[in-house]
Amino acid sequence: MNISLDLLMQEYSLVFIIAIITTVLTIMMRSFLVTSIQVLLLLSLSVLPESTGIIQFIFIAAQIALSGIVVYKIYKAIDMNYRLVLEKTHQSRPNLINDESRGSRFSFWRTN
Repeated sequence: MNISLDLLMQEYSLVFIIAIITTVLTIMMRSFLVTSIQVLLLLSLSVLPESTGIIQFIFIAAQIALSGIVVYKIYKAIDMNYRLVLEKTHQSRPNLINDESRGSRFSFWRTN
């Protein structure tokens, strides 16, 4: 089965949409390593010529697993942001703003 970008958009449209959304979320989280992994995974799905069904299944499963991890990390980043707002408005004890960074970070991929 030849998976080109057209075939990926037609037959595996859900996987393609999930891949695009995951790419956008990793860019929003400023996680460049995960974004590059996501782009490579998307390109491997669309460029892989005449691959067998098991290889396609492995790549699609990896895409869905990476998407699940990204959704979980987005949830953790939103939770951390909410706790940070509570700490900065003195509604909870300082936990995130103890150090000099005051809760700011470059990438939200590594959240507590």
